[in-house]
Amino acid sequence: MALTTVIALGALLSACSSSSVTTVGGCAISHGAACEGTYMKGADILRGNLFGANLSRADLRHAVLVGAILTGANLTNTNLQGADLRHAHLENANLNRADLRGARFDRAWLAGATFVGARGVSVATLESGIVCRTVTASGGVLNRDC
Repeated sequence: MALTTVIALGALLSACSSSSVTTVGGCAISHGAACEGTYMKGADILRGNLFGANLSRADLRHAVLVGAILTGANLTNTNLQGADLRHAHLENANLNRADLRGARFDRAWLAGATFVGARGVSVATLESGIVCRTVTASGGVLNRDC
């Protein structure tokens, strides 16, 4: 009986300690991921943790990034056409020159995010999120005094 308990406990600990990382297009969805230029069109990265990731020039068209953590991420020149970024954390993210046509930002956290030269994003689109010192495509700053 004791041997059975030890074996069961060992199996349980082994299962709990294994950490599998989701991979999309060869990119490990994890904190600080280096995924420059990765093809991830239509990816489901719901609540993924890409804090500080380099996603510059990546293809994230129609990706589901609802609730994803993209704080401090580099999304320069990234294709995010039709991406769903509702409730995503984009604090201090760099979205300069990104293609954001049709992207959704409802209730996304955009404090300190920059969108200089981004395509397809209007002030109204950004204001559907939570803005605080957010830099628009034309270089204006939304909610400068927050």
